[in-house]
Amino acid sequence: QTPPFLPPGMMPPPGMAVPPPPPPPPKPFIHPITHAFHGCFNFRRHPTKPPVNRLAYTRVILAKLLLEVCGASGAIWGSSEIFFLRDTPLGNEIVRIVAMFVGVIFFYRFWWHAKHYYQHDQDFPPLKEHHRRKWKLPFLQVFASKLVLEVLGGAGAIWGCSEAVTLRNATNKFSWRVAAAAVGYVFFIRWVFQVFAYCLCFAGLWSNPASFRMTLARWYDAFVSKLVLEVFGAAGAVWGFSEIVFLRTPDTVYIWRPIAITIGVVFTLRWIFALKAFVQSENDAVEIKSQLQPTEMQRDEVANFDVEKAVASDEHIDDLELEETHSGETEASGENENGLKLEA
Repeated sequence: QTPPFLPPGMMPPPGMAVPPPPPPPPKPFIHPITHAFHGCFNFRRHPTKPPVNRLAYTRVILAKLLLEVCGASGAIWGSSEIFFLRDTPLGNEIVRIVAMFVGVIFFYRFWWHAKHYYQHDQDFPPLKEHHRRKWKLPFLQVFASKLVLEVLGGAGAIWGCSEAVTLRNATNKFSWRVAAAAVGYVFFIRWVFQVFAYCLCFAGLWSNPASFRMTLARWYDAFVSKLVLEVFGAAGAVWGFSEIVFLRTPDTVYIWRPIAITIGVVFTLRWIFALKAFVQSENDAVEIKSQLQPTEMQRDEVANFDVEKAVASDEHIDDLELEETHSGETEASGENENGLKLEA
């Protein structure tokens, strides 16, 4: 048993070990920083996991680096031009600094996600399953990231990709600004519904995964959301990030346009394979549901037969009487002679 800590100036008795002093209290500003970086270089594999598939891990990590780090900076850069924040040289430089700062923050986030994926073969769980309303900091981190990557990123993806593939120019700039802002508004509505779902608000809207509403939401995410965020977003991320870090200039546009288009083609193929897997999983779910329906129908038939048998054997079922009394009747009367009696 560890002996109690001795007060200052008191000598320990003979034969008694001197206990170590208590650790100093953490400093209020230094402790969060040291805690945030504690263990960030520990890539020790989880003991229950098999050896990592390096090819699959590299493919996942490179996609996350492009979409979530370069994409975050590109989302700030592109959306700021949509909303006229880069019309002046001063505004352009301020937005550049903000976009770089956001890129640094999302690179720190990407590092922890890459570390977790290496150790557990999966990303962090997107939502808390229990007591989710208590986790305010994870809620802020998850949905602030979604706001940047999916709302501003959706608008920035349309804006940057349209310029990369030479669809947007000085003559139709206003039309593309309206289109990008409309896409950003649609993704903002989607983000609001995700917040409601996380907070367990209006649970009846998404409590049944097999409902038409949830099926439509899954198909929308697989077709539209991933096409905008991962295909157009990949090309737009390369196009915008290269300009943020001064790699793309008027003299180097001929280099970065083929690079952005090539990245877009690669992520288009990736989206097609993911879409094929999604359609297959939905078809399998429908097939499993169709196999379970005959069993459920048999159970319903047995239950209905038992009810009819019970009703037929019971010959003393009382009629249900509903009495409608006058408003002027006193409580002492107990019943109303002029009431209406309905028998069921």
